[in-house]
Amino acid sequence: MIWKLAIAAAAAALAALIVRQVKPELALFVQLGGVLAVALLLMDVLQELLAAVQGILQFAPGGGVGESAFDGAAFGGNSSYTMLVKALGVCITTQLAADICRDSGSNALANIVELGGRLLVLGLTLPLLKSIAELAVGLIRG
Repeated sequence: MIWKLAIAAAAAALAALIVRQVKPELALFVQLGGVLAVALLLMDVLQELLAAVQGILQFAPGGGVGESAFDGAAFGGNSSYTMLVKALGVCITTQLAADICRDSGSNALANIVELGGRLLVLGLTLPLLKSIAELAVGLIRG
């Protein structure tokens, strides 16, 4: 599988390089096509990974049988494990979007996308931070 990914990415990079020399305004679209091709190759792996994570979360506290790990409100969830999986998804998506922005020459846009991702992760982890603070206060009070 890694060979397919490497060949697809190298072919897209080479095609973008060639197109950039002939028609620079179309190079971004060639790069986006390469990203889409690699993402499609990763779909099978992603589906297997999500199934495995859901299987693991069924045995986690708060993740009983029949509950999906990805249900719940945007900043809520049924367990800290769910929260961490959502935060990981936000991080991966944010990094991908920021890299695409940088590749197209929009560094300012990439920076604001990364800031937005950080804020979303902070929002997702606030319930966990609250639990830690409550635990610390409980330990101090005895």
